[in-house]
Amino acid sequence: MSNSPEMDYAASAQGFLFLPKPGDPDRIVMFHNSAEPFQSILSYAYVDPELENGSGSFTSGMSPLTGEAARKLTAVAHANGQDYWVLSQLWGTDAIAAYSLDANGVDTMPVISHTGVPLSMSVDGIEQALGWGSLVVSPAGDRLALVASLPNAIEPYDLEHAFVEILAFDPATGIAVHVATIPPPEGITIDGLEFSPDGSKLYGSTTSYVGSVHYDIHQYDLSILEEISIVASDTVVFTGTFVGNFYDPDLQLALAPDGRIWFHTGMFSPWLGVIDAPNEAGMACMPIGEYLLLPNNAGGGLPNQCKRYHDSDLNTGTTPEPVMGGLTVWPNPVRDVLYVNAPVEGSTSFLYDATGRLVRSGSAGQRRTAIMDVEGLPAGPYLLRCADEEGHSWLSKVVKE
Repeated sequence: MSNSPEMDYAASAQGFLFLPKPGDPDRIVMFHNSAEPFQSILSYAYVDPELENGSGSFTSGMSPLTGEAARKLTAVAHANGQDYWVLSQLWGTDAIAAYSLDANGVDTMPVISHTGVPLSMSVDGIEQALGWGSLVVSPAGDRLALVASLPNAIEPYDLEHAFVEILAFDPATGIAVHVATIPPPEGITIDGLEFSPDGSKLYGSTTSYVGSVHYDIHQYDLSILEEISIVASDTVVFTGTFVGNFYDPDLQLALAPDGRIWFHTGMFSPWLGVIDAPNEAGMACMPIGEYLLLPNNAGGGLPNQCKRYHDSDLNTGTTPEPVMGGLTVWPNPVRDVLYVNAPVEGSTSFLYDATGRLVRSGSAGQRRTAIMDVEGLPAGPYLLRCADEEGHSWLSKVVKE
């Protein structure tokens, strides 16, 4: 993009954020959180995507907002339905900074909320900031969650002093209020956080080498916003093998417009996993570790985005083909043999257990019905995915007796 100002590769997975300028569909505001060992510089610039024959061009240089930002950058829609709050956390303090973005541009004087929970602690007599980790917003815009952990230069790969903080947020005023503090489970890194679409669940990812190099996805129930209840609801819904540098907290979770939570399984893995029904409790949320195969490795994270998708006047994509019939499985519950009637001929069926592990697969060839022998599988819930050669897929829950 032309006229690009000088920037570094950004801080962690929340180093960049792009938002449309309210009232001006031809301008985009880019926010950047610089890659610093400790405090980051949060700044912004304006982009016109129509310039340079549609390639876009920066129309301003970088304007700093603060030099005291933690590695946290996200946004939430304002209660008026037009504007935005751009959120960060100030390094080593209890302050959440909310910058207003409206038709006049970015207000450089933030709304500051003091939550009463300072993200700092004494290590060997020196005050250190718990500044690493993500900051996420619920789709309704009324809840925040953040990870507070020490930089690995201070406390290498240890969650002894880390925690997750949950806050209530008022999208009309930009004020955040502390609700609960969650101690992390055993592990070496924690970073990925995400809310379910209805805001009733919070998911978090940890990496660990206890027993083996692996990652866990935890689910917390937020239906009762009391600290004791939230901590007690911790449920591991998925465990997988981490592919990459497991010392870096880069296993991200992201709620997509399709209502599912996606996650990548490591910097050197070509797979994206998915939590198919994130509003559901426990294993009913249906996590799948290897769901979407990418043409290359996933890299260091997922896109940082605001959970509001209706601002653009542009529609991109292809017209979906009509679904010919539905996916039918019988008997369900099943004891020994499962029959899968695919929506189209030549489809392949995949059966995943409650951990997301592929346990059976079968092709119907030129027919629509595949037969799976499931007699030796343990009793419990399973997810059946049927896919055709065009990339369409259909899902069904199966119960093994």
